[in-house]
Amino acid sequence: MTLLGDWHADPLDMEAARTLLAAAQQRRRRGTRQRRCRTCQLQEMIARYWLGEDIAMLYRDAAPLLQGSAHGRALLELVVGQLLQSRRRRGAQQHLERGFHLGSRLFTPADYLAVLNRHQLLARLPPGDAPQPAATLAQLLVTARVIERLEGRARRPHGKHDPTDLYG
Repeated sequence: MTLLGDWHADPLDMEAARTLLAAAQQRRRRGTRQRRCRTCQLQEMIARYWLGEDIAMLYRDAAPLLQGSAHGRALLELVVGQLLQSRRRRGAQQHLERGFHLGSRLFTPADYLAVLNRHQLLARLPPGDAPQPAATLAQLLVTARVIERLEGRARRPHGKHDPTDLYG
């Protein structure tokens, strides 16, 4: 998988988050780059999220620095959506969908299908206003599959299927 196709929001304990934050800050300060280190910004945001900082503030701070490229915008939306989804917070799916839309032409074919399928399954998770205990991608997917089975796949549309429709 490429950076856009990866999952970036598996929970970090305090020590791991501090280590990631220090490493990202050190890479950013090296001064060998003429332009901002996008991955450093995202790593800092991920670390700060797991250290308990507000995701809305982190998003506002990172957005201007990552808006210069389609890849940066897509990755920002995907990472924010993933972080919110890891605690099943409201707004996660909207960020995931926006990130997928922004990155749709940037994904490798394998990543495109993997991320599309992952997002469709994660959409089954009910969001909440209060954060849930942090969960890994594997745990979220298991929960989503259980919900899917309990619903009995009753939401499947009936009628003619168009095999060229990737969303249908």
